[in-house]
Amino acid sequence: MKELKPEMDAIQNKYKSDKNRESHMNMQQEMMQLYQKHNFNPIASFAGCLPMLIQMPILIAFYWAIRGTQEITGHQFLWFDLGETDILLTILAVVIYFAQFKVSQIGLEPQQKKQMAFIGLISPVMIGIISLNAPAALPLYWAVGGLFIIGQTLISKKIYLAHKKRTSETS
Repeated sequence: MKELKPEMDAIQNKYKSDKNRESHMNMQQEMMQLYQKHNFNPIASFAGCLPMLIQMPILIAFYWAIRGTQEITGHQFLWFDLGETDILLTILAVVIYFAQFKVSQIGLEPQQKKQMAFIGLISPVMIGIISLNAPAALPLYWAVGGLFIIGQTLISKKIYLAHKKRTSETS
């Protein structure tokens, strides 16, 4: 997106003064050509919300499964009961999700970091609030999932930066 921004701004400035439908259609067509030229899919940028939307019904079902299953509520894992609230595990989940937010900001421009700051801070706070009122199995799920997300993000950013470096050296 950073590479496309100057060209996108040029196209938008070109059609800025024209308010009719035909010029708007021409601008959209030029933007589509620009996206195709750079192999960019603008719809894919919205895919970041999709995993959260898919995960919500699973989390709700998980919560009620923990509450309703005696085998889970009566079971212990490490130092905590899975069916009881655990403050230490809640704090751990909050810290991991805050670290995950910070890792996701690696390599972003300062403007993008500012835009993501509120959402990035709301996520750990919400996890903390929900975890304080939920069985310990839920913050355990979030903590382990957050660790996997941190690992995936670090690996993907490393691969992306290595690929970007190789392509800039060859051109």
